[in-house]
Amino acid sequence: MTTIEQILEGIKKGRALYESVRGSVSLSTELPGNELFLGDNLTYMKELLERGCSGAFKLIYIDPPFFTRSSFNASVKVTGAEGKSYRIHHLAYDDKFDRNLEYYIENMTARLLMMKDLLADDGLMWVHLDWHSSHYIKLVLDELMGAGNFVNEIVWCYKSGGSGKKHFARKHDTILVYSKTKAYHINVPTEKSYNRDYKAYRFKGVKEYQDEKGWYTLVNMKDVWNIDMVGRTSAERTGYATQKPLELARRIIEASTEEGDLVGDFFCGSGSVLEASYELGRVFAGCDSEELAAAMSRKRLKKAGAEFRFLRETEASGRTGRADITVISRDELADGRYLYRCSLTDFVPDIETGSIRMKDRAYVDEAIVSDRLQFADHVMVDPDFDGKFECKYIFDIKSEEITFISDGRPALTVVDIFGREYAAEVN
Repeated sequence: MTTIEQILEGIKKGRALYESVRGSVSLSTELPGNELFLGDNLTYMKELLERGCSGAFKLIYIDPPFFTRSSFNASVKVTGAEGKSYRIHHLAYDDKFDRNLEYYIENMTARLLMMKDLLADDGLMWVHLDWHSSHYIKLVLDELMGAGNFVNEIVWCYKSGGSGKKHFARKHDTILVYSKTKAYHINVPTEKSYNRDYKAYRFKGVKEYQDEKGWYTLVNMKDVWNIDMVGRTSAERTGYATQKPLELARRIIEASTEEGDLVGDFFCGSGSVLEASYELGRVFAGCDSEELAAAMSRKRLKKAGAEFRFLRETEASGRTGRADITVISRDELADGRYLYRCSLTDFVPDIETGSIRMKDRAYVDEAIVSDRLQFADHVMVDPDFDGKFECKYIFDIKSEEITFISDGRPALTVVDIFGREYAAEVN
């Protein structure tokens, strides 16, 4: 089967998948507040449509798998014997798609159609890709959104990344921007355009400015953006392999939305777009299928001070490990609820050694013997558990006391440093 045939067949199958999942549209409108969903984004987007969110999102940005046929790692630090620190590299997500282009196109088509339903008539969809798949997905988007609704191809340039002897160094990603109608909203910022030799032109009617570099004019921003990647020493670095910089996220959000608008990121990774949305006063709805991504997003949103709901497609699956929470005190309040003070007293992580780099596995074994509690990262609390876990509090085990108010039916989930969840035994 040729490449074009695979794309056409993938689009056909993707449309069928979309139709099988889509369902009916709710007549009510229950727009989300800030929320993060762990699970398949098809499930989450269907739920949003059922809640009446059709046409509600002013901006949808996605950074989906690039069809690289590769796996990507994240890194964490552990402490072994005698206080020695080690950096452990482990699997973050797999982008292999069975090495089948048709399957990749099918999955992307179904999801892009869902996003089209969620996108506002004056909204914009930004699809972040690279050389592996941007040419394929451009054809898909032309078909689904309409070639006439193509707005921009943004080229994001950076210094980091690999190089080779048989090709020029690949130092850019491509972001495809599409609208749903011609009435889309966009706020194109200005940027400096320096005069030749940095000297003043003094043209009539042209306003010029001067800085330490020389004379310049202000022009509409070009479609080539030079923004540094998140460096190894950057304060915003999470350790997630494909983390995107906040500066990039802010530029996209400010160009596409106003304060209070709804922003969707359905492959949210480590949460850069969610954090930037919160900082800029937008409402966010984020989703990822990987526990590690959800864990990193939760932590950075908590650090930023964001209030949000955390939801799961399914309850946390059972682990062979164990998490024990001890109730230190349980004091009844005037309104009949209780103030809990708890502590993590034991934690036995369920380590998937196959996801850890071979040469790092001995360091993990050493760290478990040294102090297995260090493998617990944070605790999520549903203070009023009704059978479906909904996180309302997050506590950093290393720096915070687990204190919360409950009606007497709390459920606690411990998350390890690899993002894996454990339903805790509360004693």
